[in-house]
Amino acid sequence: MSQSYPPDPPNRRSSSRFDEGIAIVVALATMGTILFWVLSHPNRKLATTPNPTSTPTETTRQNPTFSQILEEFLPDGVSPLPGTTPQPTTTPPSATTTPRQPWWVGLGLVPQTPSEQPVEPSPQPPVTPVLPETTNITPAESSCSTQPNGGNLCSTPTPPQTVQSSPSETTWASPFVAYFMSKNWATGSDQKPFKPNEKITRGEFAAQLQRAFNQKPEESAIQFKDIPQNFWAKSALKAVTQSGFLVGYPGNVFQPQQEIPRVQVLVALASGLKLKPSKNSQQTLQIFKDADQIPSWAVEGVAAATEAGLVVNYPDQNTLNPNQSATYGEVASMIYQGLVYQGKVKPISSDYIIKSP
Repeated sequence: MSQSYPPDPPNRRSSSRFDEGIAIVVALATMGTILFWVLSHPNRKLATTPNPTSTPTETTRQNPTFSQILEEFLPDGVSPLPGTTPQPTTTPPSATTTPRQPWWVGLGLVPQTPSEQPVEPSPQPPVTPVLPETTNITPAESSCSTQPNGGNLCSTPTPPQTVQSSPSETTWASPFVAYFMSKNWATGSDQKPFKPNEKITRGEFAAQLQRAFNQKPEESAIQFKDIPQNFWAKSALKAVTQSGFLVGYPGNVFQPQQEIPRVQVLVALASGLKLKPSKNSQQTLQIFKDADQIPSWAVEGVAAATEAGLVVNYPDQNTLNPNQSATYGEVASMIYQGLVYQGKVKPISSDYIIKSP
């Protein structure tokens, strides 16, 4: 019987190396499968059970994707994965913005430090604005004024005084103009009301004469060369020339657009009302300071108008201003005085109506 030897024991060293090789192959296969899954689905995130109490931002931090993990360790400006563009994360606006934290903080690996906690601003008490104190200034104090040198100049208040201002053109002529407006006479060529201080033309004056007196024609009509057929006051010109108020310039020229002087207004009224001076004309005209400015052809007519109370001078009673263009207020007052002379209207009390001496 031959002696038998026991079988050789297994080689423990070679078996251990074989197991390690298998483990490495399995690990590499697993990592390759995960890497392939991540690369083939770049937008897919790791499946986690959402925390109902956490915000979308917190969920992303607690469950980072492989791309986010790489982003933490890559320098700025380097894409985590080739061919992919990181999608911006839109967070809802809030009163306080939480600073970005590393991905491992959300996993609970490193506790948050007090400096990483969001700090709520402490409420500030409302500020009550301080308004400047107001000082009631009495009339006596309001008379003080500050001088350039820094001092104050104050005057002693004086009791109010009654200051009588001179009447304006509108004020003194308003009673006469009001009568013309009541008769609907106070309109010109454009059918607009006259203003008391407006200058009046010869054509407009002829229309005012025809409206106020409307006397019967006594003379033949004059055919003026400068009056067109469609002139708005042509009928008025015919009426006042036939009644003797106006005769125009030599050569059958009327000049309707010319402003009429005051002396022509008085002579026209005296001519149309058939007025004649009862005494020496020069003696009557001595009441006027500027009597020497009256044209010689108008002396008798102005004297007759003065005796009849047709002259109205404003603002100085003794200044006639014969060659000054007449205003509507002056024409209205003189025509009204002509109606008073005829007894058609009641006299109006005025300080500017001239009374013959």
